Amino acid sequence: MKKIIIIIFFFSIVSCEKQNQEKNLLVEKLKSENNFLKQKNDSLNNELKNAKSKKNYWFDVEFEGVKLVNKGIKDPENYIENSLRERPELIPLNPILGGNMVFDKIQILGEEWIIADYSDGHVQGKAIYSYKVNNDAKVEFLIMNSFEPN
Repeated sequence: MKKIIIIIFFFSIVSCEKQNQEKNLLVEKLKSENNFLKQKNDSLNNELKNAKSKKNYWFDVEFEGVKLVNKGIKDPENYIENSLRERPELIPLNPILGGNMVFDKIQILGEEWIIADYSDGHVQGKAIYSYKVNNDAKVEFLIMNSFEPN
């Protein structure tokens, strides 16, 4: 009887050690995967920061934006983009299924033009607008052309 108890005790210890080893291996694997994902996340965040920090090729604040800065507009690009975003009625496409048309990406093209895409989550399009900033620092827009894919 003692031999059976000793054998059972021995196998239970061996079994527990094996389970602990398997647990440790799993924990190490998860730590490794976690570290990999953290590094990948950091890398993607750095790429995103670099992409956001790149200057607009078509609109140089130090060149095209000087007139706007002289009118008291500290951040001409954001000012113009926000002025367009506040004017969804300038979107030439009607929303469907109860959606609201909003501007998505906006790119300022020099001192006179903007290209913007818009959607309501179901339909989408793009348009080119001319713009000018009047003496009251209000931005006036005029749609030049638009494109709505089928």
